[in-house]
Amino acid sequence: MAEPLGRHELVAVASYRLITLRDQDNDAGVGLDEAIARAQTAVVASTGYELVINCVQDLMPASARLEVWSGRPAPAGEPGWSAPQVFELECPSGLLVLGSPTGEALDADLPAGPGVYGFEVAHRGRDQALAMSQEDLLNARQGGFEQYRMRVWFAGELPDDEDE
Repeated sequence: MAEPLGRHELVAVASYRLITLRDQDNDAGVGLDEAIARAQTAVVASTGYELVINCVQDLMPASARLEVWSGRPAPAGEPGWSAPQVFELECPSGLLVLGSPTGEALDADLPAGPGVYGFEVAHRGRDQALAMSQEDLLNARQGGFEQYRMRVWFAGELPDDEDE
């Protein structure tokens, strides 16, 4: 049974309405335009090297919580959260960067080090944030309505580099 190993939380205004998550050694540009376009309708998309979350507003902070697990976690069963979307990312350094373009960011070490990691991403509060007027959003309390939860676990070794 999988157990939580750590938790990191970023509460920030999402520059360009984007929150991203990638390994520090991954090129942030590879396939990014296509992932951003997919995230417009799917909320979350991946390049295989970077996750992109499309927020509904950029006037008040959104919360992005990263949970590190010993294995794939059991379904959370928390009311109000969306059905999770699952992705895999290559993480060559084992150090994740969670942030927003031109905005705040935080680093998170993955205890298993480099490898391929599974990510399960869920959200809540998007409808409430979307329904609010600009004035309501600006007058709302800090911390926002939009919340994103990313659960991560070691899924396997990195593929061999066949170019060498």
